[in-house]
Amino acid sequence: MTDISYFVETDEAQDVAGSIRQALKCWEFTVEDPHAWKWVILALHSALQGACVCHLVTTASPLGAVTEKNTIKWLEYFENSHSDETLKPPTTQLMSLPELLKAVRKLNSVGQNLGIDHQVSISESELNWLIRIHSEFRNQFIHFSPTGWAFDVSGMSKLAQLIARIVQDILDCHWAFRHLDTEKRDLLENDLKKLSIGF
Repeated sequence: MTDISYFVETDEAQDVAGSIRQALKCWEFTVEDPHAWKWVILALHSALQGACVCHLVTTASPLGAVTEKNTIKWLEYFENSHSDETLKPPTTQLMSLPELLKAVRKLNSVGQNLGIDHQVSISESELNWLIRIHSEFRNQFIHFSPTGWAFDVSGMSKLAQLIARIVQDILDCHWAFRHLDTEKRDLLENDLKKLSIGF
C-alpha cells in the first residue's frame, strides 16, 4: 500500500454531518461485528457534541462554546490583539458535553442570544441519560481501562432517535449549519431522518 499525500478539508458543521453518517454505517456493521457498537456510540456522541458547539458559538468564534475561564482569555486576546500583533490566540477549551447540553437547552441559546426565538427541547431525564452516556460509555471507550465490560445496547435505537431530534432542533434554528450549502444541508437532514427511524 503506497502512501499518497492529500488533504481532507472539514469544519465543525461538516464534522457533525460526518459523525451522523458514521453512526449509520457502523450501526449496519454491528450485525457482523458487535464491537462496532463502540463506534456507533462514539459517532453519536461526536455528532451531539459538535452540533451543540455549532449552535452555541457566536460570530466571535469560539466564544459561546468555551468554558468561563477560556472565555476570559479569549476576550482579553480579542481586546489586546488590536494593539499587539505578536499576541497568539489562547488554546480553545470547549465546555464538556454535559455543560454544552445545559447551555443549549436554555431559551434563545442560539449563537448566545442572536435574537432567534427557538428552544432546543431536552428534558431533565433526557439530559441525565445523555450525561450518563458521556460519563460512562464515551469516557470508558476513549480511556479503556484494563477490565472486562458488558453493556446493554437495547436502548441504542432510542438514544439515536433522541440525538437525531436534538440535532434536528439545532438545524431548525438556522444558525449552526448556516455555512453548509443546500445539498449538504439536505443530506444531513436525510441522514437525521434515517437515524430518527432507529434500527
